[in-house]
Amino acid sequence: MPTIQLTFPGGRYHATPLGFHVNEGKVEWPPSPWRLLRALLSVGFTTQHWAEVPPVARTLIEKLAKVLPQYRLPPAAAAHSRHFMPLGLLEKGREKTTLVFDTWADVSDGELLIHWDCHLNDEETTLLKQLVDCLGYLGRSESWVEGQIVDTASPSSFNAFPH
Repeated sequence: MPTIQLTFPGGRYHATPLGFHVNEGKVEWPPSPWRLLRALLSVGFTTQHWAEVPPVARTLIEKLAKVLPQYRLPPAAAAHSRHFMPLGLLEKGREKTTLVFDTWADVSDGELLIHWDCHLNDEETTLLKQLVDCLGYLGRSESWVEGQIVDTASPSSFNAFPH
């Protein structure tokens, strides 16, 4: 049963929930199962040089997609910054700007554990390790991550469950 540990070297997790605009100030925390699987597929194409999804990757993703993951969340707080971005237009002799929000979850040096209650064969486990090792960000590009596969923590240590 695979468990991924993610740390955030920048101390921040930037991701906008599906269906919201980046400027609405929402943060998808924890990362949705869809975002996690999409990131693993992306890493396969960008770092493993897939031309198409290989059969072992297909079975891996299908197994992970059949169950909702459990999470152990680190302490986190929503945070944001505001920027007035120039639009490249003049209005009444001044450059016109627009207010832009940059919103994130401040996770500091916390560790996020993501566990799927499913069994992977050796080939799928090896591929998952390769993909997680190559994962450089999750969410927006400024949301840097370092990932690894870890031994399963005790079930009582998980504190968030999607529904």
